[in-house]
Amino acid sequence: MKRGKNTVNSGNIGSIIGQNTSIKGDLDFEGKVLIEGHFEGNIRSRDGGTLIVSEIARINGEVDVPNLVLYGTIHGNVRASESLKMAATGRLIGDVEYHVISLSEGASVNGHCKRIDEKHLAAVTTGGEKPPFKANPKLASST
Repeated sequence: MKRGKNTVNSGNIGSIIGQNTSIKGDLDFEGKVLIEGHFEGNIRSRDGGTLIVSEIARINGEVDVPNLVLYGTIHGNVRASESLKMAATGRLIGDVEYHVISLSEGASVNGHCKRIDEKHLAAVTTGGEKPPFKANPKLASST
């Protein structure tokens, strides 16, 4: 999401990791977070949290959030327990679990896709015991 046609309304964004920023570690958040830089590590959120990954952003690690809007690249496994929206520039290299998915023409997923059904959705969104997130061993060894 370079500034321009793929702009997200930043009015409700609580935190921004800027395009000239590289972070190594884990991130736990509430609300809305925009990543424009490089992030290496795991990202988690609960209670309706939204992660927005800009077109110029790169993430290496697992992402487990309710809502994900992907314009950039994620190299790692993803769980979007409520929704996953991928723009035409979105690239996901890893396995993905989602409840609702929206892919723009040109978006790319290179991994296994699995829908979270209604039975497991309650456990995932309430923080209860969730079904195991099975990583693709080929991808896990390359991150």
